[in-house]
Amino acid sequence: MKPNARYLDRIQHFKGNPYEIGFDIGRALGARLEQTINHYIAGREYASDMTKLREGALPWLRRLPKRFRDEMEGMAEGANLPLQRLAEWSYIEECESKRCSAAVGLFDRRAWISRNNDSYVPELWGYVTIREVEGRIPTISFSMEGDVVTPTGINKDRLWLHYNFLPAWDEPGPGKPHIPPYVFLTQALELCRTISDVEALLNSTDRDGGMLLFAVDGKNNEFAIFECMCSKHYRRQPSNGWIVGTNHFCACEDLTLSGADKEPLGTLSRFKRMENLVQALFAPQTPPNLPADLVQILADDAIERRDGQLITVYSNVACPSTGEIWYTFGGYPAASRGKWRKLVWPWTDSCT
Repeated sequence: MKPNARYLDRIQHFKGNPYEIGFDIGRALGARLEQTINHYIAGREYASDMTKLREGALPWLRRLPKRFRDEMEGMAEGANLPLQRLAEWSYIEECESKRCSAAVGLFDRRAWISRNNDSYVPELWGYVTIREVEGRIPTISFSMEGDVVTPTGINKDRLWLHYNFLPAWDEPGPGKPHIPPYVFLTQALELCRTISDVEALLNSTDRDGGMLLFAVDGKNNEFAIFECMCSKHYRRQPSNGWIVGTNHFCACEDLTLSGADKEPLGTLSRFKRMENLVQALFAPQTPPNLPADLVQILADDAIERRDGQLITVYSNVACPSTGEIWYTFGGYPAASRGKWRKLVWPWTDSCT
């Protein structure tokens, strides 16, 4: 896990207003963006409602905040792609559910994150985009190449956010603004400086799906999980210096579990295994070896997804306080076989 310059072609840095950033991304990726979109959608057809995808993509795009519409329109222009196709690429996330596992622990008074993102078409993941949107907080996002929105990221104020899929059985409040979880997360990274800011945004903006939102503030090493339905959310605080989350509620009754979790790598089994492994790091007299011990947890046989179509496509281990971020730039299953590299923090003046 030594830093290596060979991963630099998977990192891109853009500045400007949303349309300019989108145009520059589209122009930089060119035909490669269309190939990515076609490959990703083709790899998801078995699991998605394709009629819903084709008919719902553009109406969904038009309901997004202007900042995201502008970037997608710029990207379509820059890559010479139909906006419909670009919208389908993002909207396909609305057509199915995924699974993820993560934990946060306080080691030597600093919060460390370990995170597996389980998804489809693993060969397309493992990219980093640094965005400096005019009038907003600069961000680092971890996703596919060219993605406008992200399930994992950190901003210049060292606020880390990522989310796991969570089932929801409610609806957004009538007449209240609502956006998809991955749009919410990206919006929060660009607007929020503290966990209190994130909670205020949750109060003012509903979601059109559930999410288990991890929030870590590197400025004071505060962290929490927000278990979010569409219109409600529950804040879960760490216990004994750590917290774990997979794909079910802990702060309220999860009506989707039916009292059992029979899948071999289901949400309850992954939760219990990760809970035991993280707790064990606090037991010995010898301090844990970071980040290696956290990588080992993510690569555990009972946590990492390795079989079938759903697989661990990328993994992160990070300490926002120091700006230390380890990430898998390709390779899968990511935690055990990924190309782990240390990302260079781009804003040296904001990191101690």
